[in-house]
Amino acid sequence: MEAGRDSRPKDYPVPPGLKVIITGSKAEFKSQAANGILCINYWNLNKEIVKSELIQRTVRNRSVTLVITPGWWKSFTLAESAKSLKMELMHSLTLCPDPHAFLLVINLHTPFTDTHLNSVVEHMEILGEQVWNHTIVLLIYDNKEEKNADTQQLIQRGGAEIHNIIKKCGNRVHVFNYTFKGGINVEKLFLEIENLEALNEGESFKVDSSLLESIEENRKMVKKQTEERQIEVKTKMQILKEHLTETFFPELRIVLMGRMFAGKTSVMNTILKTRQEVSRTKRCVMREGEVEKRKVILIDTPGWWPYASIKETPKSVKQEIMSSVNLCSPGPHAVLLVLQSGVVFSEAYGNSIKGHMELLGGNVWSHCIVVFTRGDWMGTPTIEEHIESEGDALQWLISECGNRYHVLNNMQDDEEQVRELMEKVEMMARQNNKLLTPIEEEIEESDSGCGSNISHQDKLERGSLNIIPPLMDDDPEVYVIKWLENSAAMSMFSKLAENNSEDIFNG
Repeated sequence: MEAGRDSRPKDYPVPPGLKVIITGSKAEFKSQAANGILCINYWNLNKEIVKSELIQRTVRNRSVTLVITPGWWKSFTLAESAKSLKMELMHSLTLCPDPHAFLLVINLHTPFTDTHLNSVVEHMEILGEQVWNHTIVLLIYDNKEEKNADTQQLIQRGGAEIHNIIKKCGNRVHVFNYTFKGGINVEKLFLEIENLEALNEGESFKVDSSLLESIEENRKMVKKQTEERQIEVKTKMQILKEHLTETFFPELRIVLMGRMFAGKTSVMNTILKTRQEVSRTKRCVMREGEVEKRKVILIDTPGWWPYASIKETPKSVKQEIMSSVNLCSPGPHAVLLVLQSGVVFSEAYGNSIKGHMELLGGNVWSHCIVVFTRGDWMGTPTIEEHIESEGDALQWLISECGNRYHVLNNMQDDEEQVRELMEKVEMMARQNNKLLTPIEEEIEESDSGCGSNISHQDKLERGSLNIIPPLMDDDPEVYVIKWLENSAAMSMFSKLAENNSEDIFNG
């Protein structure tokens, strides 16, 4: 239930100021909550938070220090979240040491399932299991007709999982209807935070200082490497422009590669300015259009199962991938390897990509540009920061591709981002002087067990304990949907090294 002033222990002093950290998954209206608490319009409601941000302000005669953190993907396990996100969650404690409360924001307008509950628990407990003693659930909804809705009715409507997370927080919950002025009831929320501190007998949340120091050193190193990579890439592009001969390509032929759900169709739509329905590609699809008065031919290929080795991918998928080169005779100028930004890139993922990319030939890397999708949800201020924070596996891939990469915001109709990508394709084509030619190779049938011999360690490297693909001999799409609907498959806990936060960051 919501607390009030009467629940405060008698004679306990009111703190001179309040220190609060707002957290939660992506698209949970954390910016609305922060703006409402501070009574300002500081955070852009349509822009994703990419780093922990601090602001201090006097509100209701209280000095308030508030930090808002970037969010995780709602259905991801902790092991599947990018390392940069984990660092930013810990960095919030450097910006706001010894906070009085964490506000866990949950949007009541989207389903909150057992998968989402487990994701919240894993990401919150990166700060330590004691975090629940200092957390208040902030339920947010948007309804002009229910501006005075009963809290208990809203909780019941949210389902058992909402109730369970509230119970984990000692039944501390506050409701915020952001459609009308004063909907957050700031005074009441501040009283709840003060009561929480009193219940903890004045003990604010603390974490091992040596762990924070280690995280901060890691962040500084990433920042330095990011700047170095940006300078290196910029210098390389300038040198290429100065020394490569001006060759005009009246037509650019491009193959799109990537695992299932990476966003290849969205990339195609962005480049060609079309609205093709996004669905799982089972066979190669060729589409063409015009970009900067030049004909562009795009070949979309079937994706492979995330983390699957080349031996685990069905023969039909491998044959389709290999046939893509023949569909754009005399050969493609470029291969765009599509990755989703803000997602962990493990060694197993890198091995999976290597095996499938080299179906197009060992020289595929000299024709490859890595394209990160969902740039608006990237999770870091720059893509270079994501590359450096993810570590060796992703850096190896970028290096194999000659430091060629690009970010697309698929939700934004921006001609400049497409023009820059086509410029990179053309520069690479000039440098190569040769097209990627098809290879003739006999493909062995995949093991029907689809990963039955995968070791426990391999499963951990893949990002979760239940990432083995189902049998997909008949209709892969049906099995994919069933697997995704299986909450157990998406919510298995991956508490590495028995909840040791340091191992999580290093792994």
